[in-house]
Amino acid sequence: MPSPKAVLGPLLTATLLLGAPHAEARFGKRSRPSSSPSHSSQPERGPTRSERSERVHPATAIGREDEAPREDSPRRRSSSRRVPASGAVVVSGASAPATSPRLFATSRAERRRDEPVPLLVRLGVQSDVIKEGASMSLFMAMEGRRMGLDTRITGMTLEPDNGAEKDTKDRITLLSARVTAALWASSRGRMRVEAGLTSAHAPKVIFVGPSFGASAEACIGRSPLDIEVRVNATPFPHRQVDLQAGMALHLSAFNVRGGWRALYLNDAGHVDGVEHEESLVGPYMGVGLTF
Repeated sequence: MPSPKAVLGPLLTATLLLGAPHAEARFGKRSRPSSSPSHSSQPERGPTRSERSERVHPATAIGREDEAPREDSPRRRSSSRRVPASGAVVVSGASAPATSPRLFATSRAERRRDEPVPLLVRLGVQSDVIKEGASMSLFMAMEGRRMGLDTRITGMTLEPDNGAEKDTKDRITLLSARVTAALWASSRGRMRVEAGLTSAHAPKVIFVGPSFGASAEACIGRSPLDIEVRVNATPFPHRQVDLQAGMALHLSAFNVRGGWRALYLNDAGHVDGVEHEESLVGPYMGVGLTF
């Protein structure tokens, strides 16, 4: 399970990054004129003296005495059947596992329960609460034991920047498709690295660039609650950082999630030579299905 420090560290860094002042035009638009084991409890019966005399092995097993115990000494008779250090008992010259079959079956079942499922499919819709307008996201992810694919689309309808026409809206659409690889995976959580492509569709330009990121999910004890953290960044041609951290409540295949999202966009001056940026920060709520 990720520690609170591991979650708060990236969140504080992204908050400082997203605190930059707004430029004089919307992301992707032109600027305005320059006005502003345990062992069994029952000991196994050892071979009789006649059986030992008929079946003589040239080597003595570890933990056994060279001389046969006397019949009139129960203490010596019990001590002569000590379990060898290798974890096997010797019966008539052959070795057998000392752990009971029930314990072996239990251990295998526990390992199977801790292993990730062969294929996991997740679908969901998410709404972001931002002061500048409205935002809606859809995502679908397919994941095997280690490898997976994550696709997302985010549509934003924002209030126009100062000086723009009234009754108009600025619309920005973000698309992403990334391959995921789990560094740690079990039935209790996952930690992944991600790489793929991201596109940003702004009013005056369309960007397509590489995307890199990481994500983690971990169960909270035996409760149906999970902690979720995700961060992705696009270094060029535009600059984009998307960070979200929250919790998810799993009710069988249905789940409800909520938390905080921070999104930073910068067109790097590709429209008119002036950098235009957006810093969108706010809570999010979503629902989804996992099967």
